[in-house]
Amino acid sequence: MKDNIFIKAFEHIEEVLLSISFTTMTIICFVQVITRYIFHYSMPWSEEVLRGLFVWSSCLGISLGFRTRSHMGVDAIVSLFPVKFRKILSIISYIVTIAFCLVVIYFSFGVTMHQFSTNQKTIALGMPIAYVSVSLIIGFLLAIIRIIQVLSEDIRSKNNVDEVHISEGLL
Repeated sequence: MKDNIFIKAFEHIEEVLLSISFTTMTIICFVQVITRYIFHYSMPWSEEVLRGLFVWSSCLGISLGFRTRSHMGVDAIVSLFPVKFRKILSIISYIVTIAFCLVVIYFSFGVTMHQFSTNQKTIALGMPIAYVSVSLIIGFLLAIIRIIQVLSEDIRSKNNVDEVHISEGLL
């Protein structure tokens, strides 16, 4: 069965967006340093763009970390429990993490809507600040999707709990 192009694109959306973001940040930062120290001219918009891209990168990185199971975790407490109980602990930790993401999305939505309604803009570019704030909503929504994907993989897995790395990233 041939994979759908949209599914393949969604599976790697974070990597693509992060690559574009980091490349753009590097170029802007390099140009800013050159213009500031060689030409004695500062580009005031560059700091706003870099800050916005950094926030977007951080939020996208959260979901990528869940998808790749690369969030740092401490399993000292988890390793004290029997192997069969670790899977239950993992499911509980995923549910708690999803609940946390929902709380962040809820409050971020309120802040973002307030920023849109009051027409708050950045100083140098005049860009709506909500464009940066919406990154929290999108990033944590993607994180929930990735957590659900990892959770379903872990539940369906017939492997030994230790081979599945249940405790990675959460416990």
